[in-house]
Amino acid sequence: METKTSESSLAPDNRTAEEEPSDGLMEYNTKLDPAAPAGAFIEPMPQEWTEITTEFFDCVKELQLGELIHDNMFGLFEAMSAIEMMDPKMDAGMCCNKEATPLTFQTAVETNCIKLVNLSAPEAIGIIDAVFSCTVSWLEGHSMAQTVLTCLYLHYPQKIEDRSLKAFACAILKMLSLIRNFIMWARVYEEEDFQLSTYGYDLCKDLTEAKACNMLKSAEEDLVKKAKDTEDEKEREAINALICRLKFTRLLLQCLVALYPEKNVSPTKTEMIDIVKTLNGALELTQLIEKTIELGTQPEPGSDTPNSMGFSMMVNQRLLPPTFPRYTRIKDRSVCIQYLAEFIQRLKHACKIVHCHDFHSALNFFMDFCKKFSPCLLSRSILQTLYFPGHCVVFGTKKLTEVLKESAKAFIAPPVLLPDNPLFTNPAACNCVDSFFAYNEHIFSVLFELRGYNRARQRDKLAYELSSFANLQDEAERVDAYLHSLSMKHENPRQHLACFGTWVLYHCLRSMSFFLLSGLELELYSVHEYLYIFWYLYQFIFGWIVSALTRADAFLMEQDNIPEPKGSAKGNQKKPKVKKRKGKSDGKEIIFNQAMQNMCGGYYKALGGFIGEDRIPEPLAMFDNEKVRFEHRFAPFAALSTPPPMGYSDFKLMKSYLLKTPPEELYASAAKHFHEARSLLESYPNPDEEWHEIVKVAKMNFVMMNLLASGLNRQSKTQPEFDFSYHRYFPIIKQKK
Repeated sequence: METKTSESSLAPDNRTAEEEPSDGLMEYNTKLDPAAPAGAFIEPMPQEWTEITTEFFDCVKELQLGELIHDNMFGLFEAMSAIEMMDPKMDAGMCCNKEATPLTFQTAVETNCIKLVNLSAPEAIGIIDAVFSCTVSWLEGHSMAQTVLTCLYLHYPQKIEDRSLKAFACAILKMLSLIRNFIMWARVYEEEDFQLSTYGYDLCKDLTEAKACNMLKSAEEDLVKKAKDTEDEKEREAINALICRLKFTRLLLQCLVALYPEKNVSPTKTEMIDIVKTLNGALELTQLIEKTIELGTQPEPGSDTPNSMGFSMMVNQRLLPPTFPRYTRIKDRSVCIQYLAEFIQRLKHACKIVHCHDFHSALNFFMDFCKKFSPCLLSRSILQTLYFPGHCVVFGTKKLTEVLKESAKAFIAPPVLLPDNPLFTNPAACNCVDSFFAYNEHIFSVLFELRGYNRARQRDKLAYELSSFANLQDEAERVDAYLHSLSMKHENPRQHLACFGTWVLYHCLRSMSFFLLSGLELELYSVHEYLYIFWYLYQFIFGWIVSALTRADAFLMEQDNIPEPKGSAKGNQKKPKVKKRKGKSDGKEIIFNQAMQNMCGGYYKALGGFIGEDRIPEPLAMFDNEKVRFEHRFAPFAALSTPPPMGYSDFKLMKSYLLKTPPEELYASAAKHFHEARSLLESYPNPDEEWHEIVKVAKMNFVMMNLLASGLNRQSKTQPEFDFSYHRYFPIIKQKK
């Protein structure tokens, strides 16, 4: 036992010395002397190493550019992970920006590289415009240390003696803090979208936003007086341009402060009107700022520094992690001012959320917003914060569970939610419904949260969220069954079957359709995969959506036609009042989904014709497995019981039937589908902008399908082109000769 103990002590992890792997440039072979006392030091015996450097470089010469050596012990993973020892690119302090000695605030003041007092208007304009450029670069995903905090004036704003620049520096730091708080509050960012770290800078945390706005206002008044006393026209123009920038900063800061839910309550409609007016004032100033960019000092030619004074690109380099340093190119000033103008427009649009009182309209608003303004994380975060300033509390005043009940009531009017139904006052029924919504409100809140992420992340997270709908559907069915059993015990029973189930199914189907369609937008599918994507949408998803909407409308009409109980005041009237209800946008949603189904049907038939004529090449069998691809694309649907997931065997059967039809007939059938979609969308008055886009695509595809059905390019095997430039989901089919 003593011998084993002594051997184990020579190597970690309870391994003997012979099992210990080499760890260094020299491999050692240690042998134990049986006669040696326990714990005695045994001198290792070095093994000989062979020099292969020359041979290695000779072999490398035979490799072509981009070619890698593959070996059993050295594959692609090892090649990607390999680095050269002492490589300067792994040093966070490397001089990648050609600045040998980083310029700090103290050294810049001592060497008179920056001015703290008596800055001219062009110098102040140049610094402010450069800070705007750095701020936009930070919002687009770069680190604060390599963008905004490269401005030395922001390191010690209290030491700045110039009132205008000091006020701006304090205000911009408070704005950065507010922006960061908005994004942290919403929690809809990923690592590639935004970097939260402030690298130890306090961002003027001891200064209030109100004080910063007052400092800006005071600086503006001083400059107005100075402009009046100035006789030089050019100097007066520069001072007025500086006033515009200070006023813009103040107005934007005031809007962000007003939008931030300090007490977990969103602004009221009246307050939102004032906010929009302030945003309009800031938007007008962006035009003046863009016209006067040339009045400020400009960056030196060939330099990465955004301004000739007040910036040091390497000042925070040592604060960065020891990884391959990102090269940060600060955006041009004109581009940044345009970005700020567009951001204000997005904020104005986000303020309209206060008019969305019901769940359905709010969810549609979020979906439309993320389609239009997906790249802007800040505007998406502000929208999230406005709707949910508190956890699952809409606008900070109404619980999400109440909003969900109202949504279900407007969609299908379950009897338990109607005041004139006995179930409405039944304690057991009320407790059941309250528990159902309270337990599942998180699933519906996530639907809003998903719309805050970038488009790619939305799809990833939605795939996971679909699994939650499987349990939600089961619970909705059990609740309906229980409420139906209670309803049957009353004198005038009303059916309560599939009420909550239909409502849940509708939202599940919408999520499924978005999941498949977003793959087209993100260009995740190969052309030969389009057939089963559009098949699934045409044959199942949109068909089920139309069925769910039709069922809900029929149930609502049935509820409206139920007579009042005998003996009631209304029942004794000679002409009972017929309840009038507003249909869901007068059938707008049914029309839209029928049009979407026809669009998908048109693509499905058209692709069948192309495949029948061998115009769409299939991948080689040795490199592809269609069944694996199919199951991967529809894997998130496997957990759902309703609608039942369609397997690969179902698709193969439908595909075989489809390809038996002559291509000309398929093209003609596709043309009918596109024509039907166009007719449906044009039949509705005052259609949305998206409807116009789909109508345009349907018209062009209708013409192309009719040409192909008439025999155009019959002998051609050229692959058709699918142009997504007009619509993100539905491409224009082009067939070249």
